[in-house]
Amino acid sequence: MVDLQDPNLIAIIIIDIVGISIFIWFLASRLSMKFKVIEERKSRKKNNNPKIDDGNSNQDPLRGQD
Repeated sequence: MVDLQDPNLIAIIIIDIVGISIFIWFLASRLSMKFKVIEERKSRKKNNNPKIDDGNSNQDPLRGQD
């Protein structure tokens, strides 16, 4: 059976909770930042801004025209 009076066990549990909390905070902040970037891209695309980087920036616009 687990002895909850053991100070080493309590320390390990506290360290685990802090670590998991930091991990969750990090993931949430990265996801919210990514959602903001996606919304900005959508709004720029909606406004027909020519500065949109849709991944085709390395293509030559004259390629295929003879």
